Amino acid sequence: MSNTRVSGDPCFINKPAPFVFELFSDFSRLAEQLPEEHKDKVTITEDTLLAEAQGMQLGVKVIERQAPSLIIMEQYGSVPFSFQIQVHIRPKDEGCELQLDVDAQLNMMMKMMLGGKMKEFVNQFTSKLAEGLNK
Repeated sequence: MSNTRVSGDPCFINKPAPFVFELFSDFSRLAEQLPEEHKDKVTITEDTLLAEAQGMQLGVKVIERQAPSLIIMEQYGSVPFSFQIQVHIRPKDEGCELQLDVDAQLNMMMKMMLGGKMKEFVNQFTSKLAEGLNK
C-alpha cells in the first residue's frame, strides 16, 4: 500500500465560511437535500454519511473539526481502502474558498485504476458542490 495524495482546485463559494463549515460538519443537515429516490440508499447521522451504490458501500465519518476552517473525515463502512479527506474553508471577500485534499492508501492495482482519475473526481465533486451552494 502506498499513500496517494490529491489536492483539488479551490472553488469560490458565495456564502460565509461559518455557514459552509456548519453545513459540512453536521451531515444530518444534508438529509433534507437528498432527492427522494436516493433517501433509502443513504444513512446519515451528525458525524457519518453512508451510501450504497451498485452493491458497494461508500461512507465518510467526521473525525476532527476546527471551526470555521477545517473538517477532517475518514472512510466509514466497508470501503475497500482507507482514505482521509480534508475540507479546507478559507474566508474571502463576499464568501469563502473551498478546497479538498484526499489521502488514500491504495495498493498497486487500485492506484493504477484510480490514481489518475482521483484529481478529476475531486475537482468535479468540488465544482458541483460550489455550483449547488452558489445558487
